[in-house]
Amino acid sequence: MPVLFVSPSQINAQMPFEAVGDVTLILHTPGGVSGDYNLQILPGAPGVFRTGSAGPVTNIPAVIRNSNGHLVTDADPVHIGDTLIIYLTGLGATFPPVHTGQPAPSNPLAQTLDTPQVTLGGASLPVLFSGLAPGEVGVYQINVSIPRGVPQGMEIPLSISQAGSSTTLNVRVID
Repeated sequence: MPVLFVSPSQINAQMPFEAVGDVTLILHTPGGVSGDYNLQILPGAPGVFRTGSAGPVTNIPAVIRNSNGHLVTDADPVHIGDTLIIYLTGLGATFPPVHTGQPAPSNPLAQTLDTPQVTLGGASLPVLFSGLAPGEVGVYQINVSIPRGVPQGMEIPLSISQAGSSTTLNVRVID
């Protein structure tokens, strides 16, 4: 399993793409070997990454407005007509397949086998791309466009569903 980061309180590693179903995780450290961690790995379990800060705001979902490259925040909200890029994990197998620990290709793009469904305030959003982010290791992206008719407001639910699992976060939407 590729290990990306280790600190006294955290280990970031990439779960192998092939791992689905019941798996056992065992940690080997200089201090010894852990007991078994028995896990159930679903074929899809979308989870949006949280990132850095924008002024005093932290733990912001990694949702980017394509028009300006900025994180979606209350101060820089989603606009009708925008294209959003959502960075996340847990979208499962791709075609072409990418080996665990390897960066995703840019040509051809590694697209998910199971396209997620994305809604904003209950309205379906057209998914323009769903797959591994080119050049990144284990990072997926979903590109969606925001059509007319989606609800506007301060806390509109943006939901991503795939393979029976879903995640929801709230975003500000304006015209």
